[in-house]
Amino acid sequence: MTPQTAYYLMRGGVSLFYNMWLTVTLLYHATLVTTDPFLLLMLGVAHEATTFLFEIPTGVFADSYSRKWSVIIGCVLSGVAHILEGLFPIYLTVLMAQVLFGVGFTFQSGANDAWLADEVGPEHAAPIFIRGTQISQIMAQVGILGAIVIGQAGLQNPLIVAGVGMIGVGLVLAWVMTENGFRPEKVSTSALVQMQQTFQKSLLLVRTNRRFVSVVLVGFVVGLSLGGYDRLFTPHFLQNFQPPLEPIVWFGLLSAVVSFSSTIVLQWMRRRAKLMSAERIPGAIAWLSAGTIVGNVAFVLAGRFELAVFAYWFSQMLRATIRPLIIVWINQIAESRVRATAISMYWQSNALGHITGMPVIGLIGSLTSMRVALMTSVLAHSPVLWLLTRRQAAIDPAEDTLS
Repeated sequence: MTPQTAYYLMRGGVSLFYNMWLTVTLLYHATLVTTDPFLLLMLGVAHEATTFLFEIPTGVFADSYSRKWSVIIGCVLSGVAHILEGLFPIYLTVLMAQVLFGVGFTFQSGANDAWLADEVGPEHAAPIFIRGTQISQIMAQVGILGAIVIGQAGLQNPLIVAGVGMIGVGLVLAWVMTENGFRPEKVSTSALVQMQQTFQKSLLLVRTNRRFVSVVLVGFVVGLSLGGYDRLFTPHFLQNFQPPLEPIVWFGLLSAVVSFSSTIVLQWMRRRAKLMSAERIPGAIAWLSAGTIVGNVAFVLAGRFELAVFAYWFSQMLRATIRPLIIVWINQIAESRVRATAISMYWQSNALGHITGMPVIGLIGSLTSMRVALMTSVLAHSPVLWLLTRRQAAIDPAEDTLS
């Protein structure tokens, strides 16, 4: 199987079962695990804290040993976590599952895209990244529909099926993935020293590459702002509007519409991917981020259900197109030997933003109102525009060092 086909299989399979899990997990937590808002928040903090702690070690593992096996380990760990969560709706068990899923996510997050860039070359990877995201979004709709259907017989069922499916994806990838382009440095030192050397190179990247400093800061601000938004938009919908269908059906359909629309936008972007240089991508991300902020502001201020739905759809459609551009951007400015670690550092900074922002946004919501907390979260996203348009974000590669 070609690397391109294996990558599409990876993105599609993971997206199918991840979205099957995602569609019901928050509802499952709130109805079968606990109704305490603080305990629900701590489940999210546990996941993000795990992501923060493990992004760099797992990224270094991928750069020092194997990107292929890092992806496979991530799939299996995530699958076990989903099964554990679905079988035992006990708070401490679910908390453990969130931690395990966080570790599994970090094994995948940097390694999958870095693996493709090595197998086909970073100059050929951009359109494949975007096509992979399109496939991911199509399969996300299948996963959402599957969760709605399977969930009618019990909210735990989509979680268990998703876990079994994720393990299956990992086993298939172990059979079909190649690893011909990756050349880890062969040094006559211990495994720990080798991993430390790779980590030091990633730190050097932050110190000497101005554009990557922008990448890390963007990740932090995005996590700081959108973590609270993601966890409050559902209760905002339920408290201030009356969705016409059952919650699992309504939110599933809304997610499917967002995913389908993003696929169309990404098709337009894919045709122009080869023209996107590391100097032009930050500007494209800035425009998409500005549209996301405008849509989120309209969603928070909406007084009618129809306007809230339209604003949410618009903002999330644009937001879904940003991630593949950020991955393309990182792959263009990071050397192969630290590429997985560089991507992991972005997600680590994003997780740190979540950990920092969620308690603050939650406190604001408790002291004031849901709308005030949501608006605070939305406006906290605006520094991204400055980070993406300042000179350091799009500096000429010839000048891309710090004195």
